[in-house]
Amino acid sequence: MHLLTKGFMEDYLCWYAHGELFVPDESMEEQVVGSTSSASNMHEVGNENSNPYRNMVMDAMRMSEGNVRECPIVEEEPNADAARFFDLLRDSDEPLWDGCTNHSKLSAVAQVFTINSDHGLSEAGYDKIIEWTRSILPEGNRLKENFYAAKSMMKPLGLGYQKIDICPNFCMLYYLENAEMTECMTCGHSRYKPRTDRFNPFGSFAAPYSCWPVILTVYNLPPGMCMRPEFMFLSMVIPGPSSQGRNIDVFLRPLIDELTQLWSSRALTYDISRKQNFVMRAALMWTINDFPAYGMVSGWSTHGKLACPYCMENNKAFTLTNGGKASFFDCHRRFLPHNHRYRKNIKDFFVGRVENDVAPPRLAGEELFDVVSEYGEIVFGLQSGKQKFPGFGLTHNWVKRSIFWELPYWKTNLLRHNLDVMHIEKNVFENIFNTVIDVKGKTKDNIKARLDVALFCNHKNMELVCDGSRVAKPKASFVLEKNAQLLVYKWLKSLRFPDGHASNISRLVNTEECRLYGMKSHDCHVFMQTLIPLAFRDLLPKGIWDALTEISHFFRDICSSKLNVDHIERLEKNIVETICKLEMIFPPSFFDSMEHLPVHLPFEVKVGGPVQYRWMYPFERLDITVAMTFIIKCFYFYFNVFN
Repeated sequence: MHLLTKGFMEDYLCWYAHGELFVPDESMEEQVVGSTSSASNMHEVGNENSNPYRNMVMDAMRMSEGNVRECPIVEEEPNADAARFFDLLRDSDEPLWDGCTNHSKLSAVAQVFTINSDHGLSEAGYDKIIEWTRSILPEGNRLKENFYAAKSMMKPLGLGYQKIDICPNFCMLYYLENAEMTECMTCGHSRYKPRTDRFNPFGSFAAPYSCWPVILTVYNLPPGMCMRPEFMFLSMVIPGPSSQGRNIDVFLRPLIDELTQLWSSRALTYDISRKQNFVMRAALMWTINDFPAYGMVSGWSTHGKLACPYCMENNKAFTLTNGGKASFFDCHRRFLPHNHRYRKNIKDFFVGRVENDVAPPRLAGEELFDVVSEYGEIVFGLQSGKQKFPGFGLTHNWVKRSIFWELPYWKTNLLRHNLDVMHIEKNVFENIFNTVIDVKGKTKDNIKARLDVALFCNHKNMELVCDGSRVAKPKASFVLEKNAQLLVYKWLKSLRFPDGHASNISRLVNTEECRLYGMKSHDCHVFMQTLIPLAFRDLLPKGIWDALTEISHFFRDICSSKLNVDHIERLEKNIVETICKLEMIFPPSFFDSMEHLPVHLPFEVKVGGPVQYRWMYPFERLDITVAMTFIIKCFYFYFNVFN
């Protein structure tokens, strides 16, 4: 309709706005306003395949050669950041001296820097070598005269960073107006405390140490480019050695300030394809993290009976009398249609209970903001003591008002924090496999579980049998016999997958001990969606196999790259019935929060789109080896000299 009423752009012969590379002819060049900037002459700088240092600049600045071609648009002078990029491109092609054919101004400095790094030269030693080298080069050579000048030239190619000190008790950052303070204004701890012992966070004899990388990724890209490593930015690294818990808000302060600036104050940006400056606004869509970290960033604790951030205080989870852990057993019939037959079943679920309640409401962002705003501020820090809002664990699970609520648009987001399908699927698979195979120490069907069955269920065939001084645990219908378990392990040992489909699961199988060792998240992903229906077929009763196959197909479908609304609504309906079928099979101890959360995954798919853009796989696979090496060097001085 737009083309019918408006027609094509006048003189739009090359579809440059649709990705076509523009090759100017003589008539077109007359339409482009000339410029003396380096940006206007980038098409003259040489062939991308003949100069590896030009490619290095492109990679460092996240550019492609096609983006710096001419376009039939009036040009502007590039902003400061873009000008530095073009200066580096010019340096990558400018010969070291007039007539030099094997070294450019950039390549010479890069290679000398490599020698300096490999052999650990001091700055004084570097300067002496450069002084002597310049003396034997032709007059007018362009080799940088000292270490400082060379470092300034190479700096845009490196990983820029800002080091921000923090109170050892996680009370505050020495940042902005507090940057010059010498002691914590909350706990009074000195900012500078000399140490004599050495601390290597990644040493083989050191205590376990965790760094928390905070990675931002760009979403307004084509699907094939989105979530790729080259479009992920290491925004900050939060040092360990252990989890920061609710104090993570202290560390996130610089990020929140920058995100607020990108939305409210905006940022001047240079569009390389149009060669124009524009004012950019950016918004944070959501966070992606595992379930424990979900509680840290959202402010709603993901532990205990109120762990579900959707059901919140309206769920029916309870604490197992003997198991001592929260169970989400029989919390799902309320999601069924009002006339569903499972609602009146008083035998196969919580004994004697008829379910008449409806599904709990999902609060909108504005409603959640009003709720969390009623709670006061907390004092951050390890020495601030246990601070609990009244009613915690009973009527709510709020531990703080998350720092993300400071973003002006956060309460209008339909989805703020993602339930990570990767970790949920892994936990569901492990619970199923370990229980069906009866893995010692990992099965959910243990003595305490059987004691709780007698209290909450009407499964007489699963109750413990007392025979004098001995207590026997009858074999459950969902547990495989020993010979059937061995068959499964031998089958897994013989499996072979196409290249790139999965890792070699057979190497993880120990048939002698009947155990799986070292299963990674993606191994569980493949097993859950592909192998469970095959592994247990003909070994389990049909009703149990049907339920396990349904949960397998649910994860397969929810992870599909193509979904329509009707399909999602069907998944939302079917997953409730599937979990209810599992509740009729397994003991209450089987149902922790991970078995409950799949109920809410279809809603998140409906709101946020395919899970491939909202799960942890791309970030766990991101190779940040270089960044981690850099971080170790940055923190080495801090941990050795200051506490």
